[in-house]
Amino acid sequence: MFKNLHREFENKATDLFELQTKDNFSRYLLIRSLDRDHLKELIEKHTGEEVNKGKFEDFYEKLFDSKITNEEIIEYIKTEYPKVKESRKEQEEYLPDIIKDFGEVKCGIRNDNLNDTAKELVRDKTIKDKNDLEEKIDDLLENRIKGYLLWQYYNQVTNDLIEHIFNDHPNVIPTLRKIKFVDFLVQKGDKIIPFDLKITHISDDYFDLHKKGIIDSPEESHDSFSIEDNPSEQEIIKEKYKEYKRDLDLPNYGGLSKIEMLEILAEQNDELKNFVEDITKERNKMIEEIEENLLPVEWWNYKFQGERLFKNNNRFFVFLAFKNSFEDARPLKGRLELIEEKVKEKLDSIIKDDINTIKYYYSKDRGLEGAYKINSVSILVTE
Repeated sequence: MFKNLHREFENKATDLFELQTKDNFSRYLLIRSLDRDHLKELIEKHTGEEVNKGKFEDFYEKLFDSKITNEEIIEYIKTEYPKVKESRKEQEEYLPDIIKDFGEVKCGIRNDNLNDTAKELVRDKTIKDKNDLEEKIDDLLENRIKGYLLWQYYNQVTNDLIEHIFNDHPNVIPTLRKIKFVDFLVQKGDKIIPFDLKITHISDDYFDLHKKGIIDSPEESHDSFSIEDNPSEQEIIKEKYKEYKRDLDLPNYGGLSKIEMLEILAEQNDELKNFVEDITKERNKMIEEIEENLLPVEWWNYKFQGERLFKNNNRFFVFLAFKNSFEDARPLKGRLELIEEKVKEKLDSIIKDDINTIKYYYSKDRGLEGAYKINSVSILVTE
């Protein structure tokens, strides 16, 4: 039993939904969340066998096959977690102050792939001479790569601090040792459900689809939702920009983002300023609609996830969005008190509330293409 579960968990790292239905998978997850010293202590207590050497897999199996109950493991985890938390907190002493006034954070590197960014530079045929090359390298280092490193640091630090909010909640079973793609566990009935914590801003691309219209798909569909054909937010803004481009001698819109087009339009005249105010109100209205039903944005984040980091694992999403701004909402990730309030409210009810089941067909990578199902939960943090 253990060997089969262990092999399937290791081999199906991108797809947990089917594995969750297997007998004793809850027990397997609980044991996987224990560190070596914890495993040794429990093995000796419940089998009488003293163990000092061996692979993690051997320790897992010995405890799995012992007479210890799942409830005893959970009780042990909750007893030991304060010591683990104290150790982690000591290492994080300075982190809250560092991120408090961190300033602007932009990722700037698609799919976290620095290699692709380097390729863009080395294949740039517009470079005229060595000085031009060095200037472009300096610009890349000072702007995109520096920004990327700052974002990675900010992202990791805020993740670590927000994880404490989850692990401290009584309805959460924390992990004493990191499990890949699992940040915390929740017990519902006799099932232990693993969750991967994902904290992310709502993408401009999602707002475009929301404006086009997202409707429930037929029951037999591979996707929970489908997209209607109304004008997207981007199309509405671009159409207005094109309408006035020639008369007002506006810059070409080809490389402009939504927020850049809106900033240019707002500076022109009262009519266009009113248009920008109206489209901002529409964005606010969309956020209100999204908060009432977060299922579509959960679906979008599975269906359109990047192929390099694709995983079909249960996720607890913390979505971030500004109500009256088109700016990227990443800075909200540092608003720990605001996030804590929303997280606690959701975790208070997670035991009795239904957990969502998302269906989606993934087609961004031929090797991963197919129909998937998975569980998800989410909250929306706005300001």
